[in-house]
Amino acid sequence: MTSPSLKQVFTYDTDGFYADGSIAQRNPQNPDEWLFPQDCTTVAPADKKGVFFKIKDKNDVNSGWDEIPYPSSAAELVGVKISHTSRTAHDNRMRSLLQQLVAAEPELYKEVAVNDESGNKIATTVEEIPQPTEEEKRAKKEAEVRAQRDSLIAKTDYLLAPDYPISAKDLEKVKAYRQALRDVPSQEDFPDNVVWPDEVVYTVIRD
Repeated sequence: MTSPSLKQVFTYDTDGFYADGSIAQRNPQNPDEWLFPQDCTTVAPADKKGVFFKIKDKNDVNSGWDEIPYPSSAAELVGVKISHTSRTAHDNRMRSLLQQLVAAEPELYKEVAVNDESGNKIATTVEEIPQPTEEEKRAKKEAEVRAQRDSLIAKTDYLLAPDYPISAKDLEKVKAYRQALRDVPSQEDFPDNVVWPDEVVYTVIRD
């Protein structure tokens, strides 16, 4: 609680964001005048979470505050440079939010350092990670299906060994199964809807 000679005030940083509480004192030479600390207002910010408070008018010691919501996604921080050296409450919170939001979407966004001409880090920002084109996505899916196909074929390689005890009839089944696997890429809906040949042929032969 302040005394008659003291007044509660609220300071803000150089960018106008709320920093902390402080005290103004009466001027000993003129009791009707208050000696205010630099960059302050007599108006308290609201008791509200999830927002930054920014002074409306730096030239008014009785100015109120604008409420600026915290960024809610990494996309909102793309290109926004947050000082690496500043230790204001606002910038400390922004760095923390940046890390949290990027961590929530690691495949879409990444944290990037902003350096000066000498290579010293001066800020942090967010960049969007380039996403694959539809052609690249399809090529990747095709490669994954072919890899699975090759793995299934490889499982039956031992059955074709010259000295492996297998009947001619069963050998033909194995060859037909392997050919069906090779034909997977020629299916109409490849690679989205693949119909795999029945692997029971391989299972029966093993038994």
